[in-house]
Amino acid sequence: MRMTKRDMEVLKFINDVGYCTAVQLARRFGLNMRWMYKLMKRLVNGGLVGHTRIYFKNPGVYFLTLQGSRFTSLSMIDGISKGVYDHQLMLVDLVIKLREVYPDSTMVCERHLKQQKFQYGIGKLGHIADGVLIFPDDKKVAIELELSMKGKQRLEKIFRAYGAQLNISEVWYFCVDEVRRGVSALSERKSFIKVFSLKEFLHG
Repeated sequence: MRMTKRDMEVLKFINDVGYCTAVQLARRFGLNMRWMYKLMKRLVNGGLVGHTRIYFKNPGVYFLTLQGSRFTSLSMIDGISKGVYDHQLMLVDLVIKLREVYPDSTMVCERHLKQQKFQYGIGKLGHIADGVLIFPDDKKVAIELELSMKGKQRLEKIFRAYGAQLNISEVWYFCVDEVRRGVSALSERKSFIKVFSLKEFLHG
């Protein structure tokens, strides 16, 4: 199978985030759905990409096969857990939006943070960020997506760990509305933590 530069970019993005939908891929690469489906059909038929539907009423998602993962720096995903499915797809939307808002920055996704032995995160202390946004001036911002409220002690422990990370300038929490108030209250005295409305950021 002859690979194009676009093919390689699509494979890399899918494996960076783990899995995603055709709509998300079309937005990320600026393609209409007709061309996106055509591209993905070729990659699926070539044995590089798999496709599955987790919930009947939801769109299917694409992920890399073992063969496809060999074109990237990450291994294939172990599987798709229903427990993190909604969080993962919302995180893909957030990653795409962050790229649109900050086109000169580089997003290091969670899968890379794990592989890089927490070079940019705080995994060695038990927590890994959902991503790290790196700006041209080398400023590093940890990205956290919160769809449900963590316990107070757990959040405070994460905050303390971030505060001890000198290579992380800020932590940006993107929260659903029912979680935002709680995270804001716990972090109000920590100037390096910024809390945003997920809905407003994605649709603003």
